[in-house]
Parts: sequence; C-alpha cells; structure tokens
Amino acid sequence: MSAASLRPSFYSPSGLVPVAAWIMVAALLIPLAVISGMVYCAAVVFIPVVKMRWIASLGLGWVLGSSAARICRLGKVRATLFAVGATGLAVASAYYAAWGMHRALLTAARLGADLQFNQELLRGFLPTEIARWMSWQVQNIGGPGLSGWPLVGVWIIELGAIIYFTRTTFRAAWDERPFCESCDCWTVGPEEVVSLPVSPSDPAWQRVSEIGPDAIRKLQLIEDGNESVSLSVRCCPECERANYLSAAGGGWHANEQGETSYQEITVLRNMAVTRQQIEELRALGDELDEAYHELGQRPADGSLENEPVSYSDSAASSP
Repeated sequence: MSAASLRPSFYSPSGLVPVAAWIMVAALLIPLAVISGMVYCAAVVFIPVVKMRWIASLGLGWVLGSSAARICRLGKVRATLFAVGATGLAVASAYYAAWGMHRALLTAARLGADLQFNQELLRGFLPTEIARWMSWQVQNIGGPGLSGWPLVGVWIIELGAIIYFTRTTFRAAWDERPFCESCDCWTVGPEEVVSLPVSPSDPAWQRVSEIGPDAIRKLQLIEDGNESVSLSVRCCPECERANYLSAAGGGWHANEQGETSYQEITVLRNMAVTRQQIEELRALGDELDEAYHELGQRPADGSLENEPVSYSDSAASSP
C-alpha cells in the first residue's frame, strides 16, 4: 500500500444550497429581521438611555445571528458563504427597518396616534425619506442629543456593534458540523471520545494528520498535567459511514508579567474515521486510566506507545 493511500481525508462541505433554504430565508429570516429591527427601534426610542442602546444592539445581534444560523441549518445549507450572506442580509434588513420606523415612532410619541400615523409609517420606509430623515438629524439635533459628524459616528458605532454581536452569535451557532450527503442529514455531536494528557503543540500531531489516528500513540505524555487535548467525534445518526474526528486542547500559560491565561488550539478538524478507529481511541483512554490507577505514575519516557494499547493494524501505525 502506498503512502498516499494512507493519508486520511477531511470533511469539505459540498457547497449545495437547497431551494428550500432560499424560500426559508425569504419567508422566515427576512421578515423576522424586519420585525426585530422595529422592536429594536422602539426600545431605543422609548427607552432613551445610552446603555440601553448597546443592550438593544446586543439583543438584536443575538436574535439575528442565532436565527440565521438555525434557519440555514434547518434548510440544510452546505455553503458557508451563503449562510454568511444570509446573515448580512438579515442585518441590513433589520437596520433598514429600524430607520423606517424611527421617524414614525417619534411622531407618534410627540403627537399621539392619529389618523396620519399609518401614512407616516408607510412613507418612512421609502429610501428617500430615510435619507432625508438622517440628513435632518445631522443638520439639527438627533436622538442622542448630537448633530453633525459626532452623530454619524454614533450611528457607525451602533451599526458596528450590531454587526459584531451578530457575527459572534452566528459563529457560535454555526459550528461547521459535517453533513452526511448519503443520508441527507447533519451529523450529531460532538461526543468526547478521550482526553489525553498531551500538548496540542506536539510535533507528532502533524504525523496524525498525515496517516490517521493510529499515529496518536506517538504523542508524548506531559508530566505537569498543565495541558491536555480532547478528542471528539461527530457521527451520522442514520449510517456508520460518516464519522469525523476533531481534536482541540490547551492549557494555562504565564506571560512575562506572571499573568496566567488559558490558550486553546484546534489540532484536528473533521478527520474522517471509521467506527473501529473510534472504539480503539476509547480503548486507549480506558487503558491509560487503568494504567495510571494501577501504577500511580506515567511511563518513564512519557510515550503513549509504551502503554498497553492494542490496535488491530499495528503495521499501519508505524511512521
């Protein structure tokens, strides 16, 4: 068997966007973004506290980011660019709707709801009216009690805060989990398989990415227990063909000033593995725990290879 055939494969999204996803974005995400923008505007107008503006930005970003990720996930979108674009469209729709409501709400708050309110509301959503309203606030005194470029700066910071909170929430919800094309479903997990007392910066991880999880036995155990790496899997709930291994870990490190902070590193992401390899990794963790419990100490050279680990294909594990 050639060395090239031993190289493992890693998951790569197909980039498919089902028609249902386009419909869900248009019928669910955009209307939800518009309503959220209106609610955001009402909160800013009727609760005119500076801190409330940033709290409202946080809330709006959370709603937009989480909704975009969940709707794209429900629509089985396998193109990250499409999901990011849908999120950006949601932000634009919400911010536009907020400006469309702004003048109408101020008019209603000043004059009370009258027969002209509905007309004012609809006219406020025209792009020309929004531009005229923004220009009037710049030339006079806007909502925060500012005018001119300071007011424009507040708007830019506000929009930046909404984008930041939306992006952060979206990235947390859109976890880039693999998709099983055969079963047309997302994998589930992650499920932790084993936690190893090794360093995520161990050069042997490069060997693992080249020949597969069998090379994990070449990692060096650490003595101080300050670092560890957790191996987890995502598996298809319908079949046994789509199994993906990821590894991430870190530890506490001190800087020159003596301040400690936890640093985390992603070592592997979505390496295709078999169910047998997953079970071998679980067995590795069980045997390490048993060895530590019985001996009360790590092996002298700190190598995982010296632990009583049994692999079905020992030849494939040799570098």
